[in-house]
Amino acid sequence: MMTTQCKAEVLGKLFVIPGTLCILPDQKTIVDFVNKALNRIVPGLAAVYFCLEGTVKSTISEPLINCSECANNWDMPFDIVGLCSMEQVSLRRLPLRTSSKLYGFLIYSIENFDEFLPYEPYIANLANIVAVELERRSLELTRRTVQDQLHQVLQELESEVVDRTAELAQRNAELEREIQSRNSLEKALRLSEERYRSLAIATTQIVWTTNPLGEIVEDIPSWRAFTGQNEAEVKGHGWINAVHPEDRDNTMMRWLQAVKTCSMHNAEYRLYRHDGEYRHISERGVPVLEADGAVREWIGTCTDITEQKLAEEALQKSHEELEIRVRERTSELAHTNEVLSNEIAERKRMEQALRETDRHKDEFLAMLAHELRNPLAPIRHALHVLKKQNHPDATLEWGHTLIDRQVTHMARLLDDLLDVARIIQNKIRLQMERCDLTDIIVHAVEDCLPLIEERKHQLVVSLPDEPQWVEGDATRLEQIITNLLNNAAKYTEENGKITISAVRTGIYVLIRVEDTGIGIAPDLLAHVFDLFTQADRSLAHSQGGLGLGLTLVRRLVEKHGGTVTASSAGIGQGSTFTVRLPLLPASQSSVESMGTSMGNTSASLLSERRILVVDDYADAAESLTLLLQAEGHAVETADCGLKALERAQAFRPQVVLLDIGLPDLDGYEVARRLRALPETHDAVLVALTGYGQTEDRERSRSAGFNHHLLKPVNFEKLSDLLASA
Repeated sequence: MMTTQCKAEVLGKLFVIPGTLCILPDQKTIVDFVNKALNRIVPGLAAVYFCLEGTVKSTISEPLINCSECANNWDMPFDIVGLCSMEQVSLRRLPLRTSSKLYGFLIYSIENFDEFLPYEPYIANLANIVAVELERRSLELTRRTVQDQLHQVLQELESEVVDRTAELAQRNAELEREIQSRNSLEKALRLSEERYRSLAIATTQIVWTTNPLGEIVEDIPSWRAFTGQNEAEVKGHGWINAVHPEDRDNTMMRWLQAVKTCSMHNAEYRLYRHDGEYRHISERGVPVLEADGAVREWIGTCTDITEQKLAEEALQKSHEELEIRVRERTSELAHTNEVLSNEIAERKRMEQALRETDRHKDEFLAMLAHELRNPLAPIRHALHVLKKQNHPDATLEWGHTLIDRQVTHMARLLDDLLDVARIIQNKIRLQMERCDLTDIIVHAVEDCLPLIEERKHQLVVSLPDEPQWVEGDATRLEQIITNLLNNAAKYTEENGKITISAVRTGIYVLIRVEDTGIGIAPDLLAHVFDLFTQADRSLAHSQGGLGLGLTLVRRLVEKHGGTVTASSAGIGQGSTFTVRLPLLPASQSSVESMGTSMGNTSASLLSERRILVVDDYADAAESLTLLLQAEGHAVETADCGLKALERAQAFRPQVVLLDIGLPDLDGYEVARRLRALPETHDAVLVALTGYGQTEDRERSRSAGFNHHLLKPVNFEKLSDLLASA
């Protein structure tokens, strides 16, 4: 491959440059040069032939084939001659043609077509170059022929000149008679001189003449009119007295040097004007020569260039001022650039500080959620323990329900706050699977039903009979519907009406949540999904809220490839939220998602488990222990990581409910050590914590946890988890 490339480069250097063939002396040398070059450089060629003006030339002494047709018809059009006897499968014939004439053909036979093929464009280019060179040589021959003919014509003209000379000698006698007319010619000459003098007087320039020595001998009216000198004062070199004293020596020296060398004289000086002002003068003088080269006289002009000089000085001054301004502006720009550089550095520092502040904010939110969830956990645990007492007091039942609802609401606020932070930073991950949207809507309605019933709303649910299969995260899709229903319940006065419906439209499913609530003002409608945006909360103040729910709805819907819109006729006219999600194709809709077929395990099916509860928050550990013991489980507790490892070896728990934030070892390290112990190698490890960000779940999974639950834990979900352990 390298050899082929080198040959191609050599071939290109030989024939792409037209001047390669120009140095060869004749047509035969061109043919020999091209034959040798092609056979030496181009692989795959067997032989090369040239058919030029009926003569076939080859790289071998005797042609192996007959090309009589080419020889006889070399200058005929290609379509009239037909195929040459040499044009066979392995033979090629390229016409050596220019725009004006066909000069013959380049004929070559191919021995190895595969090796030759990359070089075929070079052969075509070579044919063009040879044709151009042949045309150039033809034109050169024509030029020489014309030159010879011209030479012959010149010889004939010289002969004619001799004849004409004889005729002129005959006419000399006639010219003698014409001498008499010279008087009239001299008169015309005097008239011409008078006109010249009149022109010199009339012109604004000073026209002067001197003798061969450079001395003024004739009157110069234009000089006298300009300078005010009289005729006697100007004669000889008296004119120099009108030149400015500072310019006299240099001007006189240059004038005498020009006279001495018989060269053109150019000078600029200041000349006195009759009104007392010195004017800038540009002087130019030339010698008038005789036939023998001697100076007959000098003639020249003086031109007033004062205005030009003033303009040049003004321009020079303007340039200097401009340079000063440029330097000043450059200095200002340098200072500005330095200021900008400092500002950029300061902005980078501020950006870094903002990133650091944002990181601290995320850490603070995670810690805040953890610290707020810790007290919620024992409250919910204690509530479940009290519920198991089966006390008939209606007031206690009301209190239990109220506490449970408020704990759930507070946990949801924490989830919304952290979810928004994760979505904004693009850290949230969806567990995508096939799921039935109808079942998801039913579960969301069940979750929101307590709030709807408390507000005494009428709920209308309109769902299709057949499943509506979508690909998404079932938990997040339920969160979308739950937020919309809670939003409708909060911003609708008691005894209002809420309608939720789902309808298929083409390849999409539309979910509408309509209410008869306070509505949305037109100026707020475009911003209802923005972060921390809320309508007038006076009607729903008791329900609280951070203005995060609708922001979460929009971000989660977009992550599922859908859209959500809001509409309202105005204040007091209710509102409608419409979610559009893409449905799975019909071929995939029939496949039931394994993720949506979650079985419910009754608490009655639970068998006794050995459970180790590890939590440094005493109230949370104690309340959860009581709740688990009430379910019939054997429970032990530990308030730090080292105690947990010690008791695990003796107690051999089947399930470990492990907090992440512990005073000595964190929950991740405890989980790794539990996995290393033979007593707890196969135990079910459940992270029961207030840290719920994506990175927290990933860390717990890599540390060996089987499950990751957030405080306050839903005891029904925990019971299902224990039943399946």
